Amino acid sequence: MKTLLRSTFRVDPSDDQTLFLRNFQALKDSGIVFDIPEDEAIWGYVQNFVSQHQHVPDSSSIRSYFNRNSQVTVVDRMETLCVERPKAQGDFIQVLNSRVEDRKIRIFSDLIKDAARILETGIAVKEGKEERILKGPEQAARYIMDNSHKVLVTTTGVKLSGDITTDGESFRSEYERVENDPLAGIGQFCGIKQIDEAIKGAKRGELWTHSAFTGGLKSTFAFNWCYNQAVYYKHSSALASLEMPYPQVRRIFYALHSCHPKFDKIRRSLGIGKSLRYDKMRDGELNEVEKRFLFDHVVKDFNDPDNNYGHIHIEVSDPDKSDYTVEDFKSRLQLLYQKDPGIRMGVIDHAGLMQSRSRYSSTTERLNEVLRDLKRLSMNFNRGMGIAVVALFQISREGYKSAEKNGGRYNLTHLSYANEAERSSDIVTAGWVDDELRESNLLKFQCLKTRDHKPFSDFYAGVLWDCRRLYTTTEMVGSTVRQAGQEIDLDV
Repeated sequence: MKTLLRSTFRVDPSDDQTLFLRNFQALKDSGIVFDIPEDEAIWGYVQNFVSQHQHVPDSSSIRSYFNRNSQVTVVDRMETLCVERPKAQGDFIQVLNSRVEDRKIRIFSDLIKDAARILETGIAVKEGKEERILKGPEQAARYIMDNSHKVLVTTTGVKLSGDITTDGESFRSEYERVENDPLAGIGQFCGIKQIDEAIKGAKRGELWTHSAFTGGLKSTFAFNWCYNQAVYYKHSSALASLEMPYPQVRRIFYALHSCHPKFDKIRRSLGIGKSLRYDKMRDGELNEVEKRFLFDHVVKDFNDPDNNYGHIHIEVSDPDKSDYTVEDFKSRLQLLYQKDPGIRMGVIDHAGLMQSRSRYSSTTERLNEVLRDLKRLSMNFNRGMGIAVVALFQISREGYKSAEKNGGRYNLTHLSYANEAERSSDIVTAGWVDDELRESNLLKFQCLKTRDHKPFSDFYAGVLWDCRRLYTTTEMVGSTVRQAGQEIDLDV
């Protein structure tokens, strides 16, 4: 419990505020109560501080508060806590899950004991201002059913069932949490400004379908998304690559990282351009300087645990199986989540290569079932906690030809050969590239559907073809663009 509490406030001002804020939110959602009074006092202060200031406090602020109030034992407890090493992301969630499981065991044990007393001697319970006696097997069974939600609730506090007509207090608590939560409504950002500002990220329980014709940079968009999540936002993701083998995907991610702004000065000093070229990495044609930069800087940094980058788990289809289903992906995702609870997003590249549970002669029926299953996965993952699911979807040649006649503009009818793409998806986006845009290093993004937000207007993103990096063209200032809050120099 010391580790959990220590991970909700900063000792070093250089600590990443966002990571500590995520820890705070997860701990608050879990409903855990601290047994030590001093810990409970500190936790109460942290909650009030975040509610007022929308960020976690520093240890000095906590000490000052309790010193002013002459609470010496709490100040002494702070000294003990500050020595603890904080945890973040998946490491924090693993510790939290363990404590929540212990709490569930205690709650269920007490529930069974109470039920036994109801069965044998009866117990008095309060219902509002009145008191009544519960006794007998029927009352014992009903008592267990009425209180089992305390055990079935997920670590994140998501309720799996309930009676809305008597659930007003829980609803009020949920509303106030969102009202006071600086990260409320924020999902998994893709790193492209116009999309993130309009949609606010892919969220738990949502299916995001991104569509394009062959060569429309669907995979490139997905890889950039997972990369931004890991490096800039410190979240983990899992990507099922059904078109590319693992070594190819790995090369693309290292190529993406080679253009990170942190390497600007190093690249200049070595005479390297904006990034390393993917094709030269693929073919083993890097010169000695480029090779040294790749392994001494790019790979070393990407693999450095001190950077607290999120993880990018790549899964390819089982070579011993002819088909890959949503159930296969769900099973792998669940196993990965046990090892890395920091996973916030699952990506399918692409849905058209997945097999349905049932055998259909029609492609439409097969794809429709796959998309329905992906939507269910987004809602039900980890016993109702949910996860953001991004599915890539290939538009037919007929859809491409139709959009070509319409100035490169897709619409939902172009997904009609799998109409569940429109019905099951919470968000549908599309990417358009033709020869003219390709020569101009541009990709056009469109929003075809969004349930909860106003769709964004069509816009163009830039493409650094050598490393397949996407950036927001409207953020260009002279020779510099801003990507995911970082600057990239285009004149290297």
